[in-house]
Amino acid sequence: MSDTTKRKKTNMIHIGIGILTVLLVVFIVILMQLVSNIQGTARVVNYAGLIRGETQRIIKLENSGQREDELIKEVQSFIEGLRHGNDQLKLVRLKDDDFQDKMKELDEYFISLHKEIYRVRTVGYEHTDIISKSERFFKICDEATGLAEVYAQRKATSLATLEKFITADIVVLMLLIGYEFIKAVRFAAMNRILRHKAYLDNATGLPNKNKCEEILGELNPPEDIIVCSFDLNNLRRINDSMGHDAGDAYIYRFAVCLRSSIPSEHFVGRLGGRRIYRSAAGA
Repeated sequence: MSDTTKRKKTNMIHIGIGILTVLLVVFIVILMQLVSNIQGTARVVNYAGLIRGETQRIIKLENSGQREDELIKEVQSFIEGLRHGNDQLKLVRLKDDDFQDKMKELDEYFISLHKEIYRVRTVGYEHTDIISKSERFFKICDEATGLAEVYAQRKATSLATLEKFITADIVVLMLLIGYEFIKAVRFAAMNRILRHKAYLDNATGLPNKNKCEEILGELNPPEDIIVCSFDLNNLRRINDSMGHDAGDAYIYRFAVCLRSSIPSEHFVGRLGGRRIYRSAAGA
């Protein structure tokens, strides 16, 4: 793979990571909104059912001659909250046309039921249509509660779908980041190897001329320092008479002996055809 192709691949991965990160943030924001919406929807379902129960109580008490004006106002506030939202009751307005149409019908029918309750107070429930009207009202309440539950189920399904998208986004994002991390670790290891090779003398296994010159060229060397230089005798004669392999072996054996004789905390290297030994003064 050419360097240009590698760069293009790396750029594509970086772009992909950026896009996936932005998508993840967007998904999380939508998720938070959905969760909040579902929580509000749950209260709507509860209050839609509560209207039915409270109205049953009103009808029962009114038929027995006990007036419940406060309870009637409470139910009216519930209906109003379900239609338009109510911060005090922590009710949100469901953005669902079927539910809102049903709540409008419920509101209008409660007005009719309320008038019938006043007739009960004057002529008695036996001479009114309070029973049949209340049953019709309860049916509308059940229908409104059912529509709210359907709406909540749709939101729950949307939430489950969104969670799948988020999971897929995170998995792909982690794979790309993991790939880049592994590549970075591999490059770092390769750089360490190359750096080591750049300072290694292959003939002796000691630090080479580059490392020696780097140490000797330090701007602020230690105050007490000793530099020892060794030059092997007869190396040229060995090379001429026995060959360069024998000369290399001669150099290598000397390097091994020198390294083993010098404390490990001190530096030993090869500078050209010479060995350099540096240590603290008095060592």
